[in-house]
Amino acid sequence: MILKNLKLMNFRNYKGLFLEFNEKINLIIGKNGQGKTNLVESIYMLSIGKSFRTNKDKELIKFGENNLYIDARIYRDDETKEIEVLIDNKNKGIKVNKISIIKISELLGNFNVVVFSPEDLKLVKDGPKERRSFIDKEISQLIPKYYNNLQRYRKTLFQRNKLLKNFSIDINLLEVYDEELAKYGSYIYITRRDFVKKLSDISKKFHKELTGNKEELSLIYKTQIDLNDSDDYNSVYQKLKSKLFESREHDIYNKITRYGIHKDDIEIYIDDIDVRLYGSQGQQRTASISLKLSEIELIKNEVGEYPVLILDDVFSELDEYRQKLLVEKLNDIQIFITTADISHKAIFRDVEATVFNVKEGMIDKIENGGR
Repeated sequence: MILKNLKLMNFRNYKGLFLEFNEKINLIIGKNGQGKTNLVESIYMLSIGKSFRTNKDKELIKFGENNLYIDARIYRDDETKEIEVLIDNKNKGIKVNKISIIKISELLGNFNVVVFSPEDLKLVKDGPKERRSFIDKEISQLIPKYYNNLQRYRKTLFQRNKLLKNFSIDINLLEVYDEELAKYGSYIYITRRDFVKKLSDISKKFHKELTGNKEELSLIYKTQIDLNDSDDYNSVYQKLKSKLFESREHDIYNKITRYGIHKDDIEIYIDDIDVRLYGSQGQQRTASISLKLSEIELIKNEVGEYPVLILDDVFSELDEYRQKLLVEKLNDIQIFITTADISHKAIFRDVEATVFNVKEGMIDKIENGGR
């Protein structure tokens, strides 16, 4: 898929902007604070309706203005789609081909985008929450139903925890919440389990290439409950519900839900060694790169087209070898690269690239700027 053009009005530090993009490499250069990341942030919003930097839509509106507008043309499946986002101080509206959507799940899958930022290089050594967020975002793009179930699970979990904090507990209501958590949690667990297995198979291949066949990477989806790969929905449902019942007394006393898919994690191994605990910084970074590359390939396998890739200030975190390797691996993908280092243009000397120089919310476009 290809992002052909983008129009912004009152988005972050952009008053008004219209850009047409290269179908391969788009290099966005500028000093920090000039608007590089703001530009790619608006692109990501077209994919899931949210920023990858903040959960507060109001923060995206240019200071002193009352609303923002994003409009883009995307080429996918041999046709052009238009996606529009309008946010004011009270509401957010999204349209696909001029038709308003009611739920975010109706937007998901229209435009697949993968973001690779310096934070992703810490994916391996960060906590379980970050790894869950990583897989949840990507599965949601591929399977809108998953997003809906995830939202329902989170809402039910919030309600259950709120009930547990009451002085007097309505056991019948608690039973209803347990039923809902088991129902949504079973679907989420099975979908995550299957996704991680596919991701593990692909990342193993990438990691071998990145390390010259010296290391083997593997992923294991880890849950607190005694579940395995052969468990179907009904089996998972019964086990989750039983575990919630067994833990009820503990949960009432501690006023929190102890068990559930909200505590799950991905364990990452290199040659049977837990790389989060015992891997070097270099191994952790290489494993993170393998995961992001695998994410891109998995989307291609599932939807038939590569997603658009955003590399937000990642090059400054990688050595020259990994910079070049990343570009070589991604030569079939439309890429948006932000950097404050003008010397990074040299990496694209032998490929077709468009350079966008960013300064104080203004952009100068240079065709074949990498040469």
